[in-house]
Amino acid sequence: MQFSFDNQQQTIMGVAIADRQCYRCVRDAMLFNVYEGWQPTVADVQQALQAAQDPDSRGNRKFREVFE
Repeated sequence: MQFSFDNQQQTIMGVAIADRQCYRCVRDAMLFNVYEGWQPTVADVQQALQAAQDPDSRGNRKFREVFE
């Protein structure tokens, strides 16, 4: 599947994101990586959305432990 987004519907590869700010953050973060050659899946979009909506999740805590 090709990376696509719809600013009017606030969807990324068919995944709807109700919060405008969250949509923009996830879209922009993914776009930066797509420009580098990454080919995300719908599961990647869902994972990025979950991380954006729950910054205190276990995966995010582990990321901060490693990189902060």
